[in-house]
Amino acid sequence: MRHASGKGRAMIRGIVFLLAATLLALAVTSGALAGQDDAAPGADMEQAAAPGDPASPAGLFERATLTGDWGGARTWLADHGVTLKLRLTQFYQGMPAGQGSHDFKYGDKADFQVTTDFSKLGLWKGMSATVHGEYNFGQSVNGYGGTLMAVNTALELPGLGGYNAFDLSSLYATQTFGDVVSLTAGKISAIDLSVSKPFMGGAGIDSFWNILFTAPPSGTVPAYMLGAILNVNTGPALLSAWVYDPNSVVNATGLDEPFKDGFTVRGSVSVPVTIAGLAGHQGLAASYSNQPGKDFETLDDIEPKKSSSSSSTSSTTEVESPSSNAMKNARYYGAYSFDQYLYQSAANPKEGIGLFGQVGLSDGNPNWLRWSMLAGIGGTGLIPGRHLDNYGVGYSYASPAPGLRALDGLRTPIKDEQCLEVFYNFAVTPWMVLGADFQVIKPSKANDTAIFTGLRLVITF
Repeated sequence: MRHASGKGRAMIRGIVFLLAATLLALAVTSGALAGQDDAAPGADMEQAAAPGDPASPAGLFERATLTGDWGGARTWLADHGVTLKLRLTQFYQGMPAGQGSHDFKYGDKADFQVTTDFSKLGLWKGMSATVHGEYNFGQSVNGYGGTLMAVNTALELPGLGGYNAFDLSSLYATQTFGDVVSLTAGKISAIDLSVSKPFMGGAGIDSFWNILFTAPPSGTVPAYMLGAILNVNTGPALLSAWVYDPNSVVNATGLDEPFKDGFTVRGSVSVPVTIAGLAGHQGLAASYSNQPGKDFETLDDIEPKKSSSSSSTSSTTEVESPSSNAMKNARYYGAYSFDQYLYQSAANPKEGIGLFGQVGLSDGNPNWLRWSMLAGIGGTGLIPGRHLDNYGVGYSYASPAPGLRALDGLRTPIKDEQCLEVFYNFAVTPWMVLGADFQVIKPSKANDTAIFTGLRLVITF
């Protein structure tokens, strides 16, 4: 009875959320559309990127944040080097088809980011600090249907599974040296580093939901890491060098025993590319780690362990720790990525549509992911009266390490995972966005094709 009542409460919360979001959208859409049509294309987009801008419209339906400029306090803080961003994201997502539970779940992410520019405070030229706090509450459908990759990035971290958890995902300092060199050190979220990727990224809040499109896993970069990043902007190219602890510091500081299992180094180059007057990028990245890992070639006698968790994971099988102690002490990963506009608005180059893609390859032993690829098309605006809406469709393919795929004793052999995702974000106002998402997944750890649908409401305060 307790389980049934829990399902009922989740359903009621989801229905209330959907009704509230729909009514609110209908109530303010007319005002929002009027604000978009009266403004120059892309104007509201720039306001959303700089909520403290004193030139931002004061009207409720036109301003970038729900709470506005706080009587001038927000602008005063920004002028003195302190920028504060507050956001609440609500999700209602379920798996109507696939192996396992077909329940819909309601979950939330509340997050804040504070950036302090010590130059504007008159304390330290070129120095800034960033703090990003995230709190997840409610539930998610990650892991449903035997999926290997998170279908909801935002609710996956912190606190794997989307249940109540808080973490400072980023806590770092950045020192710039002129306009060319910058050095960042501290606890850094790899999800945040991927936020601004054209047509994808978005941390599961502003764009795609599936982690393969928000921050593609590599097996060598933890979601939250302790380390340092050196960026050098030569003009023709952006060069980056990373050094970090290979162990994840999700829900941890990483300061207890830093680098106890070795280190990882990563280098990348991104080159701006203009084709027929349209902007784009081409990039290469490579990483090497001496973090020890189990040699998959020795893992052929694992016995299955039946999971005692909820029905959401009933289609998967955990495995016992292998009896073999054979280890490998090196792993690597390399990737090529690109993005390219196909059309850009003359009034606002950020409004347009384009292609994106990435191919990654690893050693596959001890790296758990052998290779992956993704490609898609995404865009912003270009629809009359909908200059702030964004949308995308993407396809991904992830192939686990051959040693994992060949393990004996698994109820369902681990297979390659394929995903097709489509999303649309409807900007009710610049500070409120209602999005819909649809994913069709051929899962890695189940036989039945899984279908996920969901709604997402983002409010920026």
